[in-house]
Amino acid sequence: MKQPDYTKELLILALLLVPMVYLAIIWNYLPAVIPTNFNATGVPERVGAKSDFLLLMIFLFFTNALIYFLFRYIPKVDETQVVPASTEAELNKEYYRIRFLIHSYQAVFTCIIIFMVSKGQPFVMEHWAFVGVGLLIVGIGYYLRKLKPNNYVGVRTPWTLQSSEVWTETHRMASNLWISAGAVIIVAGFFLSLITGVFIIFFVAIVLAALPYIYSFRLYNKDKG
Repeated sequence: MKQPDYTKELLILALLLVPMVYLAIIWNYLPAVIPTNFNATGVPERVGAKSDFLLLMIFLFFTNALIYFLFRYIPKVDETQVVPASTEAELNKEYYRIRFLIHSYQAVFTCIIIFMVSKGQPFVMEHWAFVGVGLLIVGIGYYLRKLKPNNYVGVRTPWTLQSSEVWTETHRMASNLWISAGAVIIVAGFFLSLITGVFIIFFVAIVLAALPYIYSFRLYNKDKG
């Protein structure tokens, strides 16, 4: 894999920091008490302090940061595999485009939440945060379904990289898993507290990473008899 384009990396890092900078700028203008739960008639049933809102924003920031480091440092290229320069350039372009779109989505979504709070708009903050994370996971799941074998993006285990059939079957399974997990997070987010939801998302993240890895290992060895 060629050296990263540091201009693009700085742009992605800027997207990572934009919501926190925006929050810092308008922090003093946020209401001291923020309604966080409304009944069917629009009457607030629970309120939270600005510190509760800050906790939610920190959670979203570290979620985005975790995605950045996973995409930035995990991808490795098999140095023994000869890849044409044109193919490598195209893969790099696609790789950065995916990362840019993900972080753009996270930045815009988080800034919308901050803006709505600053304007006193009634909505359930943590619920919409979980909806955003769930939609992101669903989107990645749909993308995995059509992903062709490569050394940059996807479930790149020793077994998927050795067999196109294992790659296809593993990504079909991973796609269904990610879409299902995202849908569950979206629905569960409307019934869970912020702290409980955070722990569930971290648990789901471990499952999303581990199961496709295990599946590809079992599938490859099953094919080998």
